[in-house]
Amino acid sequence: MTLIFWFQFAAVCIAGAMSPGPSLALIIRNSTKYNRLGGIMSAVGHGLGMGVYAIFAVTGLSIIILTNIYVFKSIQIVGIVFLFVFGILFIFQKNEKIDIDNSQNKLNSFLQGFSISILNPKILIWFSAVFSQFVKTDSTLLTNSILVVTASAIDCIWYILVALIVTSYGLKDFFQKRINAIQKISGTVLVIISILLIINIF
Repeated sequence: MTLIFWFQFAAVCIAGAMSPGPSLALIIRNSTKYNRLGGIMSAVGHGLGMGVYAIFAVTGLSIIILTNIYVFKSIQIVGIVFLFVFGILFIFQKNEKIDIDNSQNKLNSFLQGFSISILNPKILIWFSAVFSQFVKTDSTLLTNSILVVTASAIDCIWYILVALIVTSYGLKDFFQKRINAIQKISGTVLVIISILLIINIF
């Protein structure tokens, strides 16, 4: 695995983690409604949940690439299309008010973070699209493990940063006002990377 290869993968993961949604809503709510530790524990739980999906995605794609390369190539192309579409949506879609169902108050912060990631089937689609671009025929167990750990760690670190930001000196409003800008930046990164990936394939 080259450093450039890893940076490309990390950039996609960062763009995905930064996109606003129910996960971001949960971290903000737990950080402000409970305390900073509650937000951090939610972030750790969410990162572990993402790691579980990453393992499933890498394992499934590794099996496919060994059994039918044509199916894998098809998944790669579909994955690039998904990344491009996600990017366009992030750029042009107006972000709705972030909210989350309060019924999850009954769970502790860690389990809330874990459950909101592991129970979201969109994450499996996302990871299948992302990992299909980076799992190779000659990928070793170490390389695939680095991809899984990277995806999980980036997600966890991003949401820990969110928890720290929204519990520090009234920065919650500052952060929320810039959610749309963050979303557009994430979308631009995804579009650029998807174009580079399709050029690399053809």
